[in-house]
Amino acid sequence: MALSGLRRLLSPPVFEDEAVAHQALVLHVILWALVAVPPLYVAMTALVAPWHTGRALVEGAFGEAANVALLWMLRRGKVALASGLQVVAFFSFFTVLAALGNGVRSPAYMLGYATTIAVAGALLGGRGAFAATAAAVIAGGLFVARGAPPLTEFDPDVDLFVLGVSVILFPVSALVQNLASRAVRQALGRARASETRYRELVAELEAKNAELESFTYTVSHDLKSPLFTLRGFLGYMERDVAAGNQERLRADIARIADAADKMRRLLDDLLELSRIGRFVNPPQDVAFDVIAREAVELVRGGLDSRGVAVRIAPGLPVVRGDRSRLVQLVQNLVDNAAKFMGEQEQPQIDIGLRARGRLSTFYVRDNGVGIAPRHQERVFRLFEKLDPGSDGTGVGLALVRRIVELHGGRVWVESAGDGSGATFCFTLPVRGESN
Repeated sequence: MALSGLRRLLSPPVFEDEAVAHQALVLHVILWALVAVPPLYVAMTALVAPWHTGRALVEGAFGEAANVALLWMLRRGKVALASGLQVVAFFSFFTVLAALGNGVRSPAYMLGYATTIAVAGALLGGRGAFAATAAAVIAGGLFVARGAPPLTEFDPDVDLFVLGVSVILFPVSALVQNLASRAVRQALGRARASETRYRELVAELEAKNAELESFTYTVSHDLKSPLFTLRGFLGYMERDVAAGNQERLRADIARIADAADKMRRLLDDLLELSRIGRFVNPPQDVAFDVIAREAVELVRGGLDSRGVAVRIAPGLPVVRGDRSRLVQLVQNLVDNAAKFMGEQEQPQIDIGLRARGRLSTFYVRDNGVGIAPRHQERVFRLFEKLDPGSDGTGVGLALVRRIVELHGGRVWVESAGDGSGATFCFTLPVRGESN
């Protein structure tokens, strides 16, 4: 228990933002390194100048209290505030030492301020390093202007030379810190991008696995169903041939042909689904109304037989993509809308644009039976059919989703439920946008 508590105490706090997490890690390391300084200071004072041990204890306690306070702030998530206070503490400490010593010739000035600039760059980035540099140079100028403190030597020429060196050295140190901080931020940015891409790939893999499970179920169920039909009616054919019943024999042949057609359609849809995920043709710019008219003509027979009217909005924008896939996208949506008109006396389908943008939002709207909200995500799943008795294999809307995602967009359906119609919305890149 004690060991685990110590491990938690020594471990740096964790934050979702990578930049904040990096800043917290650096401050955590600095603070724990400083925690060890007061005990060592008191111990050395007791050995070298025991008559100053009491003062060393007071100074050490003050320094340790400051470290603990900053660690507490760090644990509470106040990383930026704790970092700023740490830099101020460093600067104040070395300023006091330089003021009480030989000013710019004091090690506290050259080494201490250089350390402060490095810490500021590590904790606050390039701006923090340059701010610390400006403060250090100003402090150096004040030391030189003040002259020699009591009991110290003062040589204006030497002090001006040291100040001039620091004016060059400190900005160089700040520049190096700025470049290092920028490199760290870029590395963190690449890491975040890689993590985002990793999560996207994981999500895509999970979706593919879900589709694979559905595919396995279909192979074991939907493909077996026509086979069972074929096998059953072959037995009936054998019996009807022996009985010489020609009428029953023709009915058996028709049922066998229907089962074979169902299996062919299912296999064709599976083959088409497997092809989605790559472009058939190179992406090209094409007016969406041209795509819509071409898709409607491909299903004109089914539309006319059901008495469905289709209206295509004028002035639709030019989109960029695989033309044949986009035609297939609209064709599947129009065909799906026509199949689920129900008892609508004046069935109608509208194709239009809802919003323009980098990815324009198009829609295919019908006044058919509608889709209940609880089923609006389900309809895009592979082999899902809300009405088991309807035509089709349950692949059409899964193909729609695949095609839209292939072009970098998304698709969804809006419907209030039974009898209210449905609006299928999808986004596509407009002309000039790469896929």
